[in-house]
Amino acid sequence: MTATATATRKLSDRGHRILFELALHDGQWVDVIDIYTRLGLTSHQVRNALNELISAGIAERKRSLVASKTGCRRTHRTCLRLTDKTSEASA
Repeated sequence: MTATATATRKLSDRGHRILFELALHDGQWVDVIDIYTRLGLTSHQVRNALNELISAGIAERKRSLVASKTGCRRTHRTCLRLTDKTSEASA
């Protein structure tokens, strides 16, 4: 059994759902907004599950600074992807 399979046993139901959603994107960066929208959840409902995946070493996070459409307000956009180890283990 791989280390990744052992780590996923401790994940919540939402953690597993997010893991499967990330697996559909083949290691590409996925916006958190896209993840919770596709799963029919809110940002608050996925927050703990995302942290579970990151602390288990299954996923990695990238934050980038983006401007609003009007350009007067800047905010952070968070994206996730499966780590390379996870992608190799599932292949």
